[in-house]
Amino acid sequence: MNAEEAHTACGWKDVTLILVGSEYQINLGYIARAAKNFGISEIRLVNPKCNHLGKQAIRFSKHARELLESAKIYQSLNDAIEGSDFVIGTTAIWHKAEEAKSNIYSLDSFKKNFKSLGNASIIIGRDGTGLTKEELGLCDASIYIPGNKEYQTLNISHAVSIILYELTKGKFDDNLLSTKYANTKDITSVSYLFKEFLKNNHHIRNKPKVASVFMHIIKRSYPTKEEVNTLKSAFTKRKSKK
Repeated sequence: MNAEEAHTACGWKDVTLILVGSEYQINLGYIARAAKNFGISEIRLVNPKCNHLGKQAIRFSKHARELLESAKIYQSLNDAIEGSDFVIGTTAIWHKAEEAKSNIYSLDSFKKNFKSLGNASIIIGRDGTGLTKEELGLCDASIYIPGNKEYQTLNISHAVSIILYELTKGKFDDNLLSTKYANTKDITSVSYLFKEFLKNNHHIRNKPKVASVFMHIIKRSYPTKEEVNTLKSAFTKRKSKK
C-alpha cells in the first residue's frame, strides 16, 4: 500500500504491534502493559531472543499478561506483516530509513500526514540495534521520536508508550470534559442570570464593568457544571411566598 492509498483508507481500524528480535523479558512485559493501556489487542514476535512467557516478562506485564500468552511467533518479518494494510517502521537513526528508501517522518509529522489507516502494523526493533535497513525497507513509512541530539535513542518500551499514546490520542476519551466541566451553554446561562441580578441591584454603579470582570473570572477558572449551577442558584430571583 502506498502513501496516497493510506490517506483514503477507512480509519485506524486495528493496530498490531510487531516486535523483532526482542532481547529482554522486562521490556516485553512493559511493552505488553503499554499495549493494553492503549487498546492494542495483538502482539506478534519475530525471532525473539528471550522467553516471552518468562517470569520477568509476566511480572512486568501486570494485567496484560494475556497479550504475551496469545502472542504469535514468526520466523520472518515478511510473514508477520502479512495482512497489514500499512506497515510502520520505527527507528532512532533516521538516516538508516533514508538509506532503506523508506519514507521517514517524525512522530508528529506522521500523525499530520496519515490520519486514516486501515489495519496497521507498528514494527519495533531489537532492544540494542533496532531494525535493519532491510527490515525498514519492508515498511510503507518509518517514524522516529525527536529528542536530545546528544542521546536520542529511547528504551524500546518507552518509545512504544509514546508512539501508542500519540497515535491513539482521543480514542479513549471518557468524556470527562463534557460531563464534568461547564460548556458554552452553561457559561451563557450563568452570564444571563448574573446580568439580570445586576439589573435588580441598584447599589452597583458600573454594571457593564462588573459583568465583564465576572465573565473574565468565570472563563479563567474553568468551572465545573456543579460550580456553575451553584452560582446560578445564587443569582436566580426567588419568588416570595405569599
